[in-house]
Amino acid sequence: MKESQREIRELKQSLLRANKDIEKLSKVKSDFVSIISHELRTPLTSIKESVSLVLEGVTGPLNEEQRKFLSITKTNIDRLVKIITDILDFSKLESGRITMHRRKENINRLIEGVYGRVKDVAGKKGLAFSLDLSGELEPTWLDLDRITQVLNNLVSNAIKFNKEKGEIKISSTKEIVGDSESIKIIVEDTGAGISKENLPKLFKEFNPLDASMTRSYGGVGLGLAISKSIVRLHGGSIWVESEKGLGSRFIFTLPVYKRNNEFNFLLDWAIERAKYNDLKLTLIIFGLKNPKDANENTLAELEKTIQSAVRGPEDKVVRFDDKDLIAVMAGTDLEGAEKILKRLKKKVKAPLNFGIGTYPDKTQVKGELIKGIEKELKDKKNIL
Repeated sequence: MKESQREIRELKQSLLRANKDIEKLSKVKSDFVSIISHELRTPLTSIKESVSLVLEGVTGPLNEEQRKFLSITKTNIDRLVKIITDILDFSKLESGRITMHRRKENINRLIEGVYGRVKDVAGKKGLAFSLDLSGELEPTWLDLDRITQVLNNLVSNAIKFNKEKGEIKISSTKEIVGDSESIKIIVEDTGAGISKENLPKLFKEFNPLDASMTRSYGGVGLGLAISKSIVRLHGGSIWVESEKGLGSRFIFTLPVYKRNNEFNFLLDWAIERAKYNDLKLTLIIFGLKNPKDANENTLAELEKTIQSAVRGPEDKVVRFDDKDLIAVMAGTDLEGAEKILKRLKKKVKAPLNFGIGTYPDKTQVKGELIKGIEKELKDKKNIL
């Protein structure tokens, strides 16, 4: 029995060592990809700038043949930069070293921005491009740049693989399943479509839609894998509906966080971000000293006032569940939080009581962090 327990302990230790070695190797690989990508991108940027200056005639007039070859050069530089950027993004996503900068946005405005930038490109290829956007969508928490990247990838594929005089349509709609609400985005085309056997490979890395298409259009087959990772990091899903020769519908969803679950979503994300980046996080929950003064107008005004006292780019102000309380999640230590309180004291019109806790100094457990703050609120220990 003792011998068996000793063998189990040794096996556990061996597995722990192996896991640590794998983590180290993964970090070395990720760092190598990152360094090489940056080293390649820097000279390419300089080359692109130089070629652009020559094309613009800054260095003197060009004949048509010179302009033609320089334009080809610039196009291929852009392709190389895109490939390097995709490899760098994929490496960050794979290793979990990518930071999402979420803020509350109306996704329709984001879609309209993408449409405005690419409609001329689609038009030059003879493609009809339209939007069908629902006016019922609520703003939701997302990383503007990353979701734009997802849309750009999907629209770019719709343009590349469409048929002559084909169509592209982007739709947005609200979807409610049980108690959960999400936003559904569809990028639809009338292109070549995807065969049934290729559908399972579609969102895997280095598996382009079709080898012959990739040779024609360039790329390394990472766009859809990157898009899948970004959507998953937002808590959503992405999939495709397609048949060979009948076009494709790429669909992704993003969750809408209501007041009763918005706080927990943002706090989980803030703790994860603090843990990964070895940062401090301070949670402050405010309530009116006299709860009888609490009504929706007063709380909405107080929320704006608190927001004006918060300075960090990733700091969030949100209602605490469905109670008459407002929470601040600030990427700072206790000293930084005291500066927020000092700024806020000059702005508030009605007295507030608050509870405060820091991660990981006070506790590394989310539930304990909230419980300690709620106790301070109940005891009315801190008054502003």
